[in-house]
Amino acid sequence: MKDFIDKVIETLNANGFPNKRVSLPTEKMFEAADNKGFSFNTVLNEMREKNQIHSFIEGEKIIFSHEHKEEGPRVPKEDLFKQAQDMMSQMTPEELQKMQDTIMNMSPEQKEELMKKGKDLGIV
Repeated sequence: MKDFIDKVIETLNANGFPNKRVSLPTEKMFEAADNKGFSFNTVLNEMREKNQIHSFIEGEKIIFSHEHKEEGPRVPKEDLFKQAQDMMSQMTPEELQKMQDTIMNMSPEQKEELMKKGKDLGIV
């Protein structure tokens, strides 16, 4: 994984990083990591922890920067629960099952990252 991370950092540097934020295509990055046999979420965690390179997904791009920046408005926890309930109430049984299967098939690292994001949002 270190070689892959080094290649990503090299690409970022070639595009003006760390002096400016750099974006890369989300889908392509996830596919490249998957082709190498590991989760891109794990790569992002490693880059954040060992290289202080932060990232967030915005649409079809992953934005990389050296500073951590909270993105988006802070939504009260109660509103998040209501939004989730509203969305789930409109899902078909098949969609709910697919969502459950997706979560059940996550790696331990992916589940841990999901829980961390929930804690960061104050919903777990």
